Amino acid sequence: MIWLFAVLAVLTTFVVAAVAVGSTTAHLASRARRSVYVFEDAVDFVADRLPSEDTAVISYEDVQAVLTWRLEHLRDKGIASGRTADDPGTGLIVVGDTEPLAWILGRIEATEPGEAGHDLTDEQVALILETNLDYERSIGLIGPEVAPPNDL
Repeated sequence: MIWLFAVLAVLTTFVVAAVAVGSTTAHLASRARRSVYVFEDAVDFVADRLPSEDTAVISYEDVQAVLTWRLEHLRDKGIASGRTADDPGTGLIVVGDTEPLAWILGRIEATEPGEAGHDLTDEQVALILETNLDYERSIGLIGPEVAPPNDL
């Protein structure tokens, strides 16, 4: 008789676990694939691909600072999150081409002399951001360009 209860307990545990795993798997399968931005990989990607004449002036710490500010800007816009399970929602979020550059240049103005990024020119920041876009494209983070409305 005790064996019967043991077998029933094992079967009940298995069924509960199978249902829990199955429902979670189905939920995750219905969500869009997440592109994961790995900060260290992005910094390495950008630093390795900067032209040699610019790497003499732009330090690794400068690249880290600009990309950190880029992520802060995306978090402020509600696009980026430090957790991969966050739901970004279904609404369209538009970030203008020059908005991140302007935001980062404003952050640079607030830095003190000697801090990473303080001595970067506008062109150097734009170069870092453009190279970072290549990284974002390579991991599938950037979607297709949205066509303008017909009434424009």
